[in-house]
Amino acid sequence: MSDGAQGSNGWARPDGGEPDWAALAEQHEQQYRRRKKLRMIGAVAGSAVLVGVITVTAVALSGPAKDTKANQAPTQAPTNAPTADQAGTTSTEPPGSSPFPTTSASASPSPSASGSVKPSAAGTSRTPSASGAPATPVPGSTAPLDPLTVISAAATDTAPLDPGSLFPATTLSIDGKTWTRLTTGANPTCWQTTTGGLGDVITAQGCRTVLRATYTSGSSAVTIGVAVFDARANADASNQAHKGQVQGLVAAGQTSFCTSAGCVNTHGAVGRYTYYTVSGTVKPGGNTADPVATAAGPDFAAHARAQLLARGSR
Repeated sequence: MSDGAQGSNGWARPDGGEPDWAALAEQHEQQYRRRKKLRMIGAVAGSAVLVGVITVTAVALSGPAKDTKANQAPTQAPTNAPTADQAGTTSTEPPGSSPFPTTSASASPSPSASGSVKPSAAGTSRTPSASGAPATPVPGSTAPLDPLTVISAAATDTAPLDPGSLFPATTLSIDGKTWTRLTTGANPTCWQTTTGGLGDVITAQGCRTVLRATYTSGSSAVTIGVAVFDARANADASNQAHKGQVQGLVAAGQTSFCTSAGCVNTHGAVGRYTYYTVSGTVKPGGNTADPVATAAGPDFAAHARAQLLARGSR
């Protein structure tokens, strides 16, 4: 081989010998590593560019939607939202109804246009009236007295008081029998309606009047008597000192009964009243006992007591 001859890879040794294979391999390895590093840098750069493009695209797509939603924000409150007049309720009042809801003490106030609703110092609920205006609580109002308290003093017991209003029933059903009101009467001279010493007892306690009503069933008769006093203490004292009886009451011209002591009778007190019954017969015979009337006496006494207590609720 002449001088300047080349090897198979274009490398020639000056002496015309074999190429330096080790040097060639080293040079080839360096070129490979350089190309590999360039490819890795290119891949990373390409990924970064791709991520950037995706991010920009997403921002571009979401930006107008947010702007559109912001532009669509309501500029007017919903029509069913509570107004300042409706504060305290979460429901919408229908047309024509009262604007003032009923507020309970345990109810928590709802926010209104001014911020919040606070209960009044008195804590009084406002209830709409029929005209739509709120009812005004009565200052200093108190719970009504119980019926017994009402009828225990003349100052509070102001309902009409006469035999017709106290015993309005023209018939009563007692023990399966119908009793018909025969007559009624009132006498301010209390002792004249009694016998056996009862007049002295009630007069001593200031009896104002005695009201009576007689009911009959066949020939059986029961008279109810009520003595009226100014106060409960007088009635209680009269009842404790009881003796004698109230006289039976009949209309003028009729046969009298139980006008003297000895008939079956009852007595009791409630409030400023004492009440009595006397049982007998309208047949001639004076104080003749009548089993039917005797059995009905306690029921007539209970009826009288109930009628007196009812005055306290009028």
